[in-house]
Amino acid sequence: MRRTLIVVPALALCAAVVAARQSAPVPAPGQQPGVTFRAETNFVEVHAIVTDEKGAFVRGLTPADFEVYEDGRLQSPTVFSFVDLGVERPFTPSTAAAPIEPDVRATTRTFDGRIYILVLDDLHTSITRTNGVREIAKRFVDQYLGPADLAAVVYTSGRQEAGQELTNNRRLLKAAIDRFQGEKLPSAGAEKLAQHILSQEVEQSRVEEGQSIRSPEALQRAQVIRDPFDQQRALYARRSLDAIENVARWLADVQGRRKALLLFSEGFDYDIYQPFFVGRESDLIVTESREAIAAAQRANVNVYGIDPRGMSQFPEMIQIGATSDYPQLEYGRFQGQLKELLLAQESLMSLSDETGGLAIVNSGDLAGGLGRIVLDNSRYYLLGYYSDSSRWSRNRFMKIEVRLKRPGLRVRARTGYLPPDTRAIERAREADVKAGTSPALRAALNKPVPIGDLPFRAFAGALRSPDNKGQVLLAVEVDGSGLRFTEQNGRFAETVEVSIVAADARARVQGGDRQAFNLNLLPETRERVVQSGVRMVTQLPLPPGRYQIRIGAYEATGGLVGTLPYDIEVPDFVKTPFVMSSLFLTSSTASAVPTGSTEADWKGLLPAPPVATRVFSAAETLTWFVEVYDNSSDTAHAITMTGTIADARDGRTIVQARDSRTVQRRGQGHGFTTDYPLRDLKPGPYVLAVEAVSATGGHSARREILFDVK
Repeated sequence: MRRTLIVVPALALCAAVVAARQSAPVPAPGQQPGVTFRAETNFVEVHAIVTDEKGAFVRGLTPADFEVYEDGRLQSPTVFSFVDLGVERPFTPSTAAAPIEPDVRATTRTFDGRIYILVLDDLHTSITRTNGVREIAKRFVDQYLGPADLAAVVYTSGRQEAGQELTNNRRLLKAAIDRFQGEKLPSAGAEKLAQHILSQEVEQSRVEEGQSIRSPEALQRAQVIRDPFDQQRALYARRSLDAIENVARWLADVQGRRKALLLFSEGFDYDIYQPFFVGRESDLIVTESREAIAAAQRANVNVYGIDPRGMSQFPEMIQIGATSDYPQLEYGRFQGQLKELLLAQESLMSLSDETGGLAIVNSGDLAGGLGRIVLDNSRYYLLGYYSDSSRWSRNRFMKIEVRLKRPGLRVRARTGYLPPDTRAIERAREADVKAGTSPALRAALNKPVPIGDLPFRAFAGALRSPDNKGQVLLAVEVDGSGLRFTEQNGRFAETVEVSIVAADARARVQGGDRQAFNLNLLPETRERVVQSGVRMVTQLPLPPGRYQIRIGAYEATGGLVGTLPYDIEVPDFVKTPFVMSSLFLTSSTASAVPTGSTEADWKGLLPAPPVATRVFSAAETLTWFVEVYDNSSDTAHAITMTGTIADARDGRTIVQARDSRTVQRRGQGHGFTTDYPLRDLKPGPYVLAVEAVSATGGHSARREILFDVK
């Protein structure tokens, strides 16, 4: 499996080619589409945002209100839909300050959320604005990321370990944002001015020898002083453009949704227009800028340039211009500072305008600008048509123009695209087929967003391994409703394949597993499997660190595929003073589900396999297990472990269990397990919380999960 196609930070190192796509039905007019993967490379999507003269979004338009032209030729859209997504809020229990992070991921529906890529341009952000960028980016995650949305964090400097793959986990996204630190180079004008002052000192020494410093030749030399960081600025600009291009290429496989690239940047500060030094570096930047825009246009990725300076830069520039002792030099005046600003902002505006996004520059209301980005990606008209690929040619830009027949309306949409390289797509298809078994599952795992055609759920929990390192125990449950079966000679056959790949924060594959269920069932057994589904339990030895585990399931009869990403952190169970494993659950009915397992031993932890469901019936008995590892002291002391089930609606405690243990040596592990019948619980949501407290050092650890009783 090509690991560079699995996680977002790896995109900075690869130029992923669009893989083979699965065909999907065309939505009916007015029907809100899901994300689709079309086999036809000549299918073109256009997302149109329509406003009136006052800037208000216009609803209620029909296909008859639009005209779409490609290179001046009227097209006939075969897809028309109005997308209108609300901003949902995750459920927060009454006693919690924030939503409880779910420990089970599910593919019960096709992905229909928004996609945001937060590109933090640390190469073009001043270190003094580091906290400002962190604050505004985290505000976006907190206020606007819905339960069905996915977001990622990418650094233009290429720090893969600092970024975050596509996820819905707000905590992980904000942790990645908190690792941001601007490293923008000093102002080119300021550096030139410093060089001029140095040259003045040299000229002054010549005065003492009787030479003049005010000669026309001296002033000309001052005007053409070169920025000492010129080549480094060019390198930074190219690296940022590469990051944008690679993200766009990676997202090319996603259709049916707008894809927003939020570029937090002060703009590229390399002057490609300077008259004295236009050369190879400038040509490269111009070329790579075009390639980044072309990749975004081809992938229908909308770039939103966000300048974190807002309006704050103008007082600084005025002060510099007013206090400069060198008003005869452009870079010693306010006009010089303004020129630098406009050149940098021009890069943000160009990227945004050419890709159908918006540039938020010189704004005193950055938060309001973020809200506008969300609206852009929440309501729009989707039009799709098939382009005449016989008119394509290499590097020929295909211009798109959307017109409205109703007077007084305005439309914003992508301006065009560069056709894909069909030969490269065919090579990618052949490579997938030759790579080995199950090409459908392989291709699905390489796609950026989850696929929910085959519904399944997954749970992953970290705990200490026998060799005192880390391991992750996984349970994957495939719904029986998704199994199609083939009847032959009175029996029902089906093959279910489950594949797992774990990649660390640097996109390096650290482990994986693949299992296949070859089912050949009698009719009555088939009915039970349809009701219960099948489960796979496995364990992966993983050292401490952050991981994204890509999980895919494939059923052979109907060809249905499901994939999902699972983010998990494995603690350092040896060096952390006081740490708790993940919280594992099972129920009295867990053994009724056919379970395949390879080297996964849960019997020392739970009486039945761990379950990947958080919905139970009142007839079940719930069993939970955690393990606490105390590395804080060699002195004997006590730890107290408490398990509580509380009503998530009113915070009322339903049951509480407590256990005390004595720690005899450093690193000793203590398991805590409790059974609880659910018969007395009314239908609704509940919170299971397990907490451990040490009698010395003030150490404590806590785990919470949300579950439902039906």
